[in-house]
Amino acid sequence: MIVNAKQWVLNKEPTPGLPFNFEINTQNSTFKLIRKELNSDDLKDNQILVETKYLSNDPAQKFWIATADKAYAAGVKKGDPIQARGIGKVLASKNEKFKVGDFITGRVCWTTHIIIDDIPKNELYKIDTSNGELWWHLSVLGGTSLTSYFIFYRYLKMKETEENYGKVALISGAAGAVGSTCIQIALNVFKASKVVAIAGGPEKVKYVESFGDKVIGVDYKDPNFKENLAKAVGGANTVDYFIDNVGGDILDYCVNFSKPNTKVIAVGSISGYNDPEKFAFKNYGAVITKRLNVRGILLYDNYEQFSQAFAKLNEMISKNQLNVEDSATICDALNEKFVSVPDIWNGLFSGINKGKLITRVSSSDS
Repeated sequence: MIVNAKQWVLNKEPTPGLPFNFEINTQNSTFKLIRKELNSDDLKDNQILVETKYLSNDPAQKFWIATADKAYAAGVKKGDPIQARGIGKVLASKNEKFKVGDFITGRVCWTTHIIIDDIPKNELYKIDTSNGELWWHLSVLGGTSLTSYFIFYRYLKMKETEENYGKVALISGAAGAVGSTCIQIALNVFKASKVVAIAGGPEKVKYVESFGDKVIGVDYKDPNFKENLAKAVGGANTVDYFIDNVGGDILDYCVNFSKPNTKVIAVGSISGYNDPEKFAFKNYGAVITKRLNVRGILLYDNYEQFSQAFAKLNEMISKNQLNVEDSATICDALNEKFVSVPDIWNGLFSGINKGKLITRVSSSDS
């Protein structure tokens, strides 16, 4: 079998921490679209040929592409495909774990077709297509919800008991993929007395508040944001746990409302992904005076517990504790629109999505 693949590759290595160049087909563009012929006869042992169906858009990809911390990611070399998680269909296989026709999720990259090695860093596993829509495996049954699951059950060490019910939660980036899932788990599983959800703009505030009447949305774009947030949380020393997805000035301000000896879960720092100055945490004094436990997390530190997590997430869906219908924003990059893949991903940083931002690459889920 021969397929003609479209692949986005790295054209010019960016400087870690600085914005990428999205002027496609220019000399200094970060990305370049190429066509490449792939032949199933060239498969080596443990490799599979995959047709991409959906791509996951994640802020962390910026660091997979260019990072100053080689302990986190090796980065992408010039000419290599741009890394991304996604869902694909196996077209040919020299791997006993995957047969032709199987659907897989893993690092399929910004490609229409790709040959993938079954090695740990590619995080390949077969998915069950009988349970809901295919794209669910990038949202409510994907990395988004897995991250949220481990936030509560491993890092916050919460159990479904009375002592963990009735808490006040504060969540930044609340209209995003992880944030919106955390709202629902806090409300529907751990029966939070109040969830203060920080989002950008009236439409996103309305979105986060749609999850329940105990959610108070606060618009960080509002000129009176600080006053509105202080009112929403109820004053100093009121927040039982803070889940932070944005970093920057919002992180600096929000820790002021944490109760002493409570936890701040650092999931992301999207506000600083194109501005290194915003990576600086300026309110370190509050960590000391409040004796806060600040914990950074990476999803794949928990790889061995994924099966357990998936079982619990399926249970949440069956109990209507997670909303599957409004869990994602899906953008088309079909056929000639494949040229828009980088711009769709870049939309994360201007907030075009409610819930998970997913790119559709194939017109068929079969």
